Amino acid sequence: MKSRLLGAFVALGLLASGAASAQQLPEPAGPVVLTITGSVDKSNRGPFDPFLDGLLNSHGVTGFQKAATFDVAMLEALGMKSLKVRYPEWPKGYTFEGPLLRDVLTAAGARGSTIRFLGLDGYEPEIPVTDAYNHDAVLAVKIDGRYLGIGDRGPVWLVYPRDTDPKLKGMDDSKWLWAGFFMTVE
Repeated sequence: MKSRLLGAFVALGLLASGAASAQQLPEPAGPVVLTITGSVDKSNRGPFDPFLDGLLNSHGVTGFQKAATFDVAMLEALGMKSLKVRYPEWPKGYTFEGPLLRDVLTAAGARGSTIRFLGLDGYEPEIPVTDAYNHDAVLAVKIDGRYLGIGDRGPVWLVYPRDTDPKLKGMDDSKWLWAGFFMTVE
């Protein structure tokens, strides 16, 4: 009887520790290129730090208690989707690569109806979370086979499958945030 009871406690302990670790993301090994706050169930960093989060502070982002952060390798590990797009005002068509927006939201355990996606230039469109599930929107980290850099519309560019999704044919580019680095899900 004692061994059964001990076994039950060990099993409960493993379940509890597994549930706790399921709420955590691995630590990024490289530089963080995307931070997600708000209604996220999984995190790998603590609260806002007014000194270390200087760029966020300069954009008026303060007060979060936890965040899900991703480096490029973590985003790539979610699966890379390739998307060819020729936007009317662009000089040519481009091939973008990155994880699907919905896969990134799932990895962060994000829940909510709206994403506020912030670019390095301060542009911050509101994007319905339904866009992530109704369209194969990609968080591109590559364009034509090379990584997007700072000053090069990177580190992350939200791209919609405008050329292949008939529902998006007349879409303007107001949601196509480039130089993205921070999201809040509400």
